[in-house]
Amino acid sequence: MTHSVAVVLIALAILLLLYAVIIAYLILINRKQKKETIFNHKDYLIVFASQSGQAENFARHTAQQLKHVGQTVTVVDIQYLTVEHLLQANKVLWFVSTYGEGDAPDTARMVVKNIFSHPALDLSHQSYAILALGDKRYSNFCQFGQLLNHHLQQHQAQALFEMVCVDYLKQVDLNLWTQRLEQLTHQQLMPVEQAQNWHSFILENRVCLNNGSQGNPIYQIQLSYIEGLTWSSGDILEVQCGNRLEDIQAFLQAQQKTVNDDLLAILQFKNLRQIPEQRLNESFEDWIQRFDELAIREYSIASIPEQSILELVVRQEKTATGLGLGSGWLTEHALLGQAIVAKIRSNPTFHLKPTHKPLILIGNGTGIAGLVAHLAQRQQWGDQQNWLIFGERQQQFDHLYKEQIQLWKTQGLLPYVDYAFSRDQTEKIYVQHILQQKSELLLHWVETGASIYVCGSLKGMAQEVDQTLFNILGAEQLEQMKLEGRYQRDVY
Repeated sequence: MTHSVAVVLIALAILLLLYAVIIAYLILINRKQKKETIFNHKDYLIVFASQSGQAENFARHTAQQLKHVGQTVTVVDIQYLTVEHLLQANKVLWFVSTYGEGDAPDTARMVVKNIFSHPALDLSHQSYAILALGDKRYSNFCQFGQLLNHHLQQHQAQALFEMVCVDYLKQVDLNLWTQRLEQLTHQQLMPVEQAQNWHSFILENRVCLNNGSQGNPIYQIQLSYIEGLTWSSGDILEVQCGNRLEDIQAFLQAQQKTVNDDLLAILQFKNLRQIPEQRLNESFEDWIQRFDELAIREYSIASIPEQSILELVVRQEKTATGLGLGSGWLTEHALLGQAIVAKIRSNPTFHLKPTHKPLILIGNGTGIAGLVAHLAQRQQWGDQQNWLIFGERQQQFDHLYKEQIQLWKTQGLLPYVDYAFSRDQTEKIYVQHILQQKSELLLHWVETGASIYVCGSLKGMAQEVDQTLFNILGAEQLEQMKLEGRYQRDVY
């Protein structure tokens, strides 16, 4: 044996020894972590299932409040929940959202199915409570919360108190949750509140993007903001809806009150559609202070901070009583130059990962907002492997962001762009048909590490896209992409 061969063999032996030491260390760490997941019978396990971050925010707020009064708490994202977690925990608080027509958050779908179909899942030792977020404008209000409640009862878990359903983040519903927890813990807790990081934006510009369309008007809304405000592509703007000046004036006249700036400011965001009865001897000023606030509406942000403007894409919603609360406020009732009260909410499940891998963007309608924001971010990062698949009604009228998309094509940011204008031919074509037609290219992009982001309407588009991807990629690959964060959706 030569000296050089002996040196190589000794080096290999040392490397193998180091490898064995590392493996042993990782095994010990893993055992320690498993041991640490064992819950004391007095501990709380808090589980959240969140689509856009709200359920997670409330879960972590409750965890902080319980810790403040001496409780031990463990918080788990539902996508990482295991059967062992539930078998160990005696007290579980669930924070779950429902979106669209009764759908579970994307992170919860497979987990709930797998966990609650486990044959050994006996939860007779366990007590639980559910805070369910939903929206009564949809027929299946808090349906995922109802489904979870059913599963828990089937497995013999006992409810600590009746499920609390929250209608579009109403504070009165959140306060009920706090009251129930106080009765349970015999401790005074701070109310579960939304973060009060409201800002005053200025309505700088609005332009109808689809004049002549068969569909409702779609507006590009541009808001200026204070210096230093920041967000990520994929984030949400929560807008405090306001009243038309004419509606406030009509209310004051009906109450025989003189219109002045102070009253206009107080009533700007008050709900004048559902007015509480005025109490005996209650002053007018005290009475109007008790009015509920108007609802909040959420919109995908269509720009990034580097563009120095916050942009939205809003389709007018038309109801039997007029324009929708949020769309009417932004597209018609608020005046140019007027303050728009809103706050930015992080939407981490729809953030881009700076991986420099290919990106496939799929959407329709006002979903273009989230897609163009991501393209602007990709341009900032210098990532040019992007493919846009977008659907609307007619190319002549509904070619949203046409000039910007053409510029990105010319600049090389968008080597592939496919449109599905459904009304431009006898047989309607939608984005899922484009996916099917270009399945080979889709498979190639996915094999090279591409992520898929979907933004737009849940009913119809997102459901059909999900099924088409399932057919093309197969259940195993699609599920793996979800686990890796390579298949993300912001749908409504």
